[in-house]
Amino acid sequence: MPEPLTPEQMFDQTNWTDKDSIVQLFPVYFQEQYSIKKKTGKDIINKSVQIENFTMKTPFGDQELLKGCDLVLENNKRQGLVGANCTGKTLLFSNMSEGKIKDFPKYIHVHHCKELENHELSDTVIDTVVNSHPFRNILVKSETKVQSLIDNPDTPTEQKDGLKDSLIWIQQLMRQIKGYDANERAAKMLRVLGFDEIGQKKLCSALSGGLRMRVALCMAFFIEADLLLLDEPTNHLDFPSVLWLENRLRGYKSSFLMVSHDRELLNNTATNVLLLEDKTIKYYQMGFKEFEKKKAQEDKKKFDEIEKFLQKNVNVDPSTMLGKQKHEKKMWSEAYYQKQVALAGKFTFPASTPLADQMDADGNKVAPENISLINLQNVRFSYDVKTGHFIFNDPISFNVTASTRCGVMGPNGAGKSTLLKLLTHKLIPTEGTVVHNPKFTLAYFGQHSTAELDLEMTASEFMQSQFPGESVGSLKQHLAKTSIVGVVADTRMQRLSFSQRSCVIFAKLTFVCPHLLILDEPTNFLDLESVDALISACNKYKGALLLVSHNRDFLKKCAKQYLSVVPGSFKLYDNLKDAEAGTYSFIAEMEEGGKVGADALVNNPGGGTVHASQKVGAAAASSSSTTTIENGVKTMTIGGGPVNMAVAPKPVSYAKDEKCQALWTDGKYYTAQIMKVDAPGKYTVKYLEYGNTKSVTAKELKKADPAAATKAAPGKPAPGKAAAAAKAK
Repeated sequence: MPEPLTPEQMFDQTNWTDKDSIVQLFPVYFQEQYSIKKKTGKDIINKSVQIENFTMKTPFGDQELLKGCDLVLENNKRQGLVGANCTGKTLLFSNMSEGKIKDFPKYIHVHHCKELENHELSDTVIDTVVNSHPFRNILVKSETKVQSLIDNPDTPTEQKDGLKDSLIWIQQLMRQIKGYDANERAAKMLRVLGFDEIGQKKLCSALSGGLRMRVALCMAFFIEADLLLLDEPTNHLDFPSVLWLENRLRGYKSSFLMVSHDRELLNNTATNVLLLEDKTIKYYQMGFKEFEKKKAQEDKKKFDEIEKFLQKNVNVDPSTMLGKQKHEKKMWSEAYYQKQVALAGKFTFPASTPLADQMDADGNKVAPENISLINLQNVRFSYDVKTGHFIFNDPISFNVTASTRCGVMGPNGAGKSTLLKLLTHKLIPTEGTVVHNPKFTLAYFGQHSTAELDLEMTASEFMQSQFPGESVGSLKQHLAKTSIVGVVADTRMQRLSFSQRSCVIFAKLTFVCPHLLILDEPTNFLDLESVDALISACNKYKGALLLVSHNRDFLKKCAKQYLSVVPGSFKLYDNLKDAEAGTYSFIAEMEEGGKVGADALVNNPGGGTVHASQKVGAAAASSSSTTTIENGVKTMTIGGGPVNMAVAPKPVSYAKDEKCQALWTDGKYYTAQIMKVDAPGKYTVKYLEYGNTKSVTAKELKKADPAAATKAAPGKPAPGKAAAAAKAK
């Protein structure tokens, strides 16, 4: 039997005047689509999946994860995939993308978004994305080949008409997949995810794991498959990147199936939910929020029914069918009970040691909630002053008090983690002071805190090594409150999931109640139930909180104020919605490669974006030093002097018929007129140029400044899918 032809041999032996011959070079899914259209004369419109009696085993075949169920994936649906650990979510994704499922339609283009593999690391970032589309790659090569044959004077004249027809067909296919603007589309996506022009030219092999995952996300949305599979796509993303991801998912024209611990992302994107449970797939035709309510009701009903069954069958022979049924129901009931313990918020902190009294400048006693824990004053910071690059060039100030509960969010490179390290003495400021209250206790959960664990130890042994004077019982009881329950506490940590290891670290940090708890991306690798337990724990905690997280559900439920750090400005908001709106504008500007704030962006070979005012010298000198209160928000532009985060802005009022600038859903301001004063601080405005009307608050208005007003129409934002998605929201 002859060996199959290599792709190069097939390419050389192709009849370039015959579509049937050319199509053999294309991906299998297109070959199937082409064949069906040739037989029926119609394009495939419905690309749904419906497989009956579906069974899936582990790779070794020693265990059934799904048995005799239906696998149904509807056409053009935005779907969330939910299930406990080890129920088969990742394996299901792999089997679908690798064509290992019998009867799975071959005409469906499936793409599994996952971290780059070794063979994908040799090219630059931009070329890796552009060359990730297998169909485009062969079309580009085919177009070049056919054009060269047409231009070749030795090509017989009678073949050229056929070659020209083939060229027109290939070019039509290129336009259908938007192949001719590939570099532009890829560059726009990469800008928002932290890669400027220099960063886009870096080799993928030089990137960290988190940055490689961002490249993988760009590849996924660049390819635009019929079915996109996403497994925890928000891991390693910063806040603007998560907003970008949400915008892309909301506007995705085909189907996607996503596993995520980010409840807000699921709430805002998923219209259907698939649940892997009890070796079957259950389907819920509803959004994720409605699904969670319905699932809780179903579980409570099942628990009550099982409890009645167990009470009725107390003494049954374990060897009988009824005894086996009792054992299975009892196991389910115990697992359900343990889950409810974790979700009920029974995590409690011991009382912290009272802090000594503080006096203000006038000699008056400071209220306990206003006692300063960490006071950062007039700080400048650079990792290497010789390079001239400062994370904080102009001085910043920030006072953390006993009642601070602040979420910190923004793009990588803006200084979020650097700020936390300065506050905790992990970094020494280049200039300025960081004063700690001598009596306060700090607990710091970093992105890599689990690295300190000895994986040969059990969770119980680890806690005993950290608190040798405490009883084993009290330590296990504390572990149980973070969902490390029963045999899990006595299992070597190398066998625990990343989520469970994170819970062990959290148990260590909170065994002695801190006055200040700092959490830097604590939800990475946590499943939804663990995130819920962490939220409950943080809300039971009475001390100060500083939270860096891309998980909006976590931020919204645990923080009272939100510090949005984007290139060029720090802004403190009183609600998450306003913070998101401020970041959407940043995303749109980044996608278009434009300016952020008033200053131009400069290239950063590290793959991120550095604001001009973070550079010393000419760039720093060109930026103005201003601190303003705008739209009810205290703003410090980097290059504009110190921040006083605690200053409350003065309210601005507007009169009926007054002209102003009003915020639209794309995050930009447009010329408008006050049509009605609905209530103090609430107005109905009309956007003058196009007649749109909208109810707004005073925070969404600015005093009229015709020279600065945006000319584009509300509802017609500048090009860029992020802007369009912000409008859609």
